[in-house]
Order: sequence, then C-alpha cells, then structure tokens
Amino acid sequence: MRHLFILSLVFLCGTLAAQNQETPESGEKVIIDNDKIKVIEHFSLPQGDVCGLGMHYHEPHLTIVLTDAKVKITPENGDAQEIEVESGTSIWFGDADTHAVINSGDQPTKMILVYLKE
Repeated sequence: MRHLFILSLVFLCGTLAAQNQETPESGEKVIIDNDKIKVIEHFSLPQGDVCGLGMHYHEPHLTIVLTDAKVKITPENGDAQEIEVESGTSIWFGDADTHAVINSGDQPTKMILVYLKE
C-alpha cells in the first residue's frame, strides 16, 4: 500500500511539473559558425519573435523560409506591415537593418539566416 501511495505521489508531481513548463515562443539554433559563414535556424510560435527579440539588428544576410509564414514587420523608423511568405522563399537582405518581427499567423514558423563573413 505504501508503494502505491509513493508511486501515485511521483506521478502527480511529474504531471504538475509538466503542466508548469513554459514553451518558448521563439528561439534560435546556431548550425554553423566559422571564419567564413554563420548559419542560424530561427523558430517561432504564434505571437512570438521571429528572428530576434524585440527591436534587433541584422547584418546583410540571406533568409530561407522553411515554413509558410505570416509576420508583422516593424522597421526601426517606419510603420508596421503584415506580410505572408511561402515555404521555400529565399530573400537576400543586402543592407544592415534594425526591425522587430512577430509571428502574426496561427502556425509555428521556421527560417534559416545565412551570414557571410568577410
């Protein structure tokens, strides 16, 4: 009987701990970073930051969109705009840029950013 009580208590604690875990709304994973190139995978849940936290800065880079995405982009000195991009889209951003990007869709997004080092 005592073992059943302990087993039940362990199960209850595990269940409560799992319910209290927060899922990050966004994140990144460095795939390659050497003297020639830096490749970062960015992911975002709905309403999460897409490619950096809040207002952030990027050097010139290539973005490869891995999932369909609906995002709200706010440039540093401009009005916000909402755009939709399809999976497989590649975009070269030739100028450095400061902006905020939020996943305004109802699905997670995933993108790869490629930075060339000189």
